[in-house]
Amino acid sequence: MDFGSKFVYLGNEQEDEEEVKISEVDNVVLSDSDVSDDDGETCLLDILDTAGQEEYSSLKDLYVREGDGFVIIYSIVDQASFKEAEAIFRWLKRLRDNETCHAILVANKQDLKDDAEVSDKEGKDLAEKLGIPFFETSAKDGSGVIDAMKGLVRIIPRTGSDYKVVMLGSGAVGKSSITLRFVNNVFVDDYDPTIEDSYRKMISVNGLSAVSKDTRKAAKKAKKSKKQKGIRDSSYSPPMPRSARQRTNNSRPKSAAKSKGGVFQNLFGSIKGVVGRPQSAQVPPPPPPPMQVPVQSSDGPPPPAPLPIVKKERKTDANVVLIALRQLGEEPKLVTGDPIQCKNCEAVLTETAVLETDGDKKIWNCEFCRHANRDLEISDDEIPKGECLDYMLSPATKPDVDEAAASDDCKKITTPGVIVYCMDISSSMAATCDIPESQSSWRQERLGVHDSNRVTRLECIQTAVERLAEQLKSEQPEKQILLVVFSSQVYVKAGGSMENLPSFTNVDNDTFEQLLAKGVRLCDSYALKPLLESYDEVTKAVKALRTTGCTALGPALSICMGFASSIPSSEIVLCTDGEPNVGVGKVREYDGAEFYQQVGTYARSKNVTINILAVEGASVGLQSVSAAAEYSGGTTNKLNPAEIVRQLRSIAQNEVVATSVTVRFFLHPDFVFDEPDYGDNLSQLEKEVGSARLETDLTFRFKLRDPSKKMEITSVPFQVQINYTRTNGMKCLRVLSKRNEATDSRQQMEENISATVMGVSAMKTTAQLAKSGKGVEAQHMLKNVKRMVNRGAKTSEQKEAKLAFNSEMAAWDDDLTFKNSIYEVPGGMQSDMATNMIQQAQVMNSHRSDVGQTKFSKVMARKKMGASSKAAYYSYKNDLM
Repeated sequence: MDFGSKFVYLGNEQEDEEEVKISEVDNVVLSDSDVSDDDGETCLLDILDTAGQEEYSSLKDLYVREGDGFVIIYSIVDQASFKEAEAIFRWLKRLRDNETCHAILVANKQDLKDDAEVSDKEGKDLAEKLGIPFFETSAKDGSGVIDAMKGLVRIIPRTGSDYKVVMLGSGAVGKSSITLRFVNNVFVDDYDPTIEDSYRKMISVNGLSAVSKDTRKAAKKAKKSKKQKGIRDSSYSPPMPRSARQRTNNSRPKSAAKSKGGVFQNLFGSIKGVVGRPQSAQVPPPPPPPMQVPVQSSDGPPPPAPLPIVKKERKTDANVVLIALRQLGEEPKLVTGDPIQCKNCEAVLTETAVLETDGDKKIWNCEFCRHANRDLEISDDEIPKGECLDYMLSPATKPDVDEAAASDDCKKITTPGVIVYCMDISSSMAATCDIPESQSSWRQERLGVHDSNRVTRLECIQTAVERLAEQLKSEQPEKQILLVVFSSQVYVKAGGSMENLPSFTNVDNDTFEQLLAKGVRLCDSYALKPLLESYDEVTKAVKALRTTGCTALGPALSICMGFASSIPSSEIVLCTDGEPNVGVGKVREYDGAEFYQQVGTYARSKNVTINILAVEGASVGLQSVSAAAEYSGGTTNKLNPAEIVRQLRSIAQNEVVATSVTVRFFLHPDFVFDEPDYGDNLSQLEKEVGSARLETDLTFRFKLRDPSKKMEITSVPFQVQINYTRTNGMKCLRVLSKRNEATDSRQQMEENISATVMGVSAMKTTAQLAKSGKGVEAQHMLKNVKRMVNRGAKTSEQKEAKLAFNSEMAAWDDDLTFKNSIYEVPGGMQSDMATNMIQQAQVMNSHRSDVGQTKFSKVMARKKMGASSKAAYYSYKNDLM
């Protein structure tokens, strides 16, 4: 268990209010936080390691466009990487409209000078040509790394203590190695180059000039204004009936330009033409939410915004618990015997309990329900010790995998379960989309290629599945995958025998139960092959896919669910670009969510995870379909088709660590849970999780049952019970218990804050509020947490975590602030992009905002790739993607 603060806060009315500025127009909070003092030396670096290739990702695109400084790296033992360094600089200038690029050129791998292909003089000459400083480094021995990073900071105009830095370079030049040498002073060479990640580091740099508070506020306001303008340029349009959307989409030319309004593009629009789809019944649209942003007329500038009003609001607190379920993948700390449980609430006796003597026996007054458990034959020394205990409920059903045998070269342990790729091949998948400008520009600079800037949606998904299949074959040759496609019907394309491939026609009138049964029969009759054997047939089938027909998404997902239901730890990856319009789960306006919730709930009960990849630019009905992912514990992403390659890889690496997971949480009876989707006055709750993955985090807010009651306690006990099944079949009960100190001093609570825990909790809770149509309340809460984190972050680690918190929540904060009206309607009436934003906030996890050694240990658990897989990955250099 991780807590929002070292101290449980008991409240203090005199310290619990603050003044905030609020917009009189839409009631959103304008106050962020006070700008802290600048000592002229402290620098907080937000560093993006862009992974091995310069392929597209929205995160890198955002960092490059908003970045303050760039580290362009080449390897002195790779002449090609040196040539690409110049192309990278030209690419930066192009993307940033030729504005000044504060960059440095870094010649890495100086420890290999005997094998150098690039001389020192060549590097210095190129730096002089580009007009940027030159540094020599060795990530292996650490020489020059700190000097290079400080040198970059010194050439960036100082507008505050925060700097956004981007590591750039071709594959295998050591971007990740330099980053981790700088952040953690360690050298690791065997990275998986397909994963980009962000790191935060606070350093002191001499020779800088302190910036006045007014200058910092002005710079902050300018950045916010630029971001706000970008978001407002993507104008809001109220939802239309589906038939009206069809007419609009069919009449729109394929060359229609996309909005360039920041990260939220085409919020309700569509760029596809719908072929052969029946029109839905026309239901009058709901009235649009009121516009919150004055629209500029052609007659002149908009009227001045009304002045904000000042109100008093209650401050939030750090009474939050985070449970990272990745821990279930660790070896259990088994305790002999059976757990002793409270006869009333079933809490387990741990070291948080206090025993009273009653003759030769003991009495345990349960700290969670106050029930007196008498006649216990146990001494204080026999109480299980430690914050984490495991009780084995039943033994393993299969042997543990020999990790040593699987670790040579690129081989990894074969993860449990199968992967079912459920791919949309309906007619709209033939629609073309723009290759992102950053990717197109990079191909022109690196390869001199001036080819088409458009590609079909199907081509993007084909490329992504082909790449992932090759990587899985190299790393986990025994892994099994099933390829299913759907248009008006559902077809099995590869994964097992290629003779008499099953197909499912006339699915439009089948019920969910009938479709499930078909999937179960498919699993019994269609035996999958290991990828080592099926790979050629899978890739051939993927390349041969052609578009046709409508979108029987609901039937396809149901059949895939039936197939996967007999194989625990399996996952379904659904790729689609259009609203379901054939069979169960058809989306007519805003219904359909109940069906997809049913699918997700069933998946969770069978330890199956559903992940949804929706193509940006078309309406997919995510407000309904996303429920399948949410209730199964999976993810939903609506993204540019060019980013699907990276997203599929990220999904594959979020491995299952345990199945049949149920979490039960016990609070002290004077406290209750404080979450929007839980009941009132609950001191105990149970949450069914299903499959737990590496990035599955749960958070729980709690509060005093009676805030007016003066609490005379010095510590508060907590207990979490996790029933789970390990990947070897062993069933266990894990008991987490801890006592935290209590305080009524707000300052003491805030100065011991964990920005990581608070950030994850704030994102998840505000997402739930926004989903319920309480967008303004969500925005107020997020700003409230942000102000508290800013007040409490004092140490270097806290400030690094605060920077991570602010970076991870920035897009969500902007959407709640500048487009709050779309979150003031229930989730079923929200747009695809709004639903996507909510889903991204809901799956926020501590890995994304961890810092220091904690971050490093999690990174090293997942960022390894063998030589063969790396070679295959880098061979894609000249590919479109």
